[in-house]
Amino acid sequence: MFGKVVGSVLGASIAERSGKSGALGGAAGLVVSRLVRRSPLTALLVGGAWLGHKLYRRNQEREAKAAAATAEPNTPAPPKAPDVPLPPGT
Repeated sequence: MFGKVVGSVLGASIAERSGKSGALGGAAGLVVSRLVRRSPLTALLVGGAWLGHKLYRRNQEREAKAAAATAEPNTPAPPKAPDVPLPPGT
């Protein structure tokens, strides 16, 4: 039962990320569910990798928000004088 849940969650997330109907996600979910059923160690490995990835993404988002909050706003550059030669005698 646990393997089916993990497989469906993984398959749905891959299908969502790729934007396709889910053939790739379904295949990945099937492979993961079989591996999880056969070996509890694989279940721990897959779960740990998934959790580590989630925490890594959350940290990246927090750093991006902090950088955006402390960044100075861009100000436009002053207009540049045109490069027109002056008429003679001025």
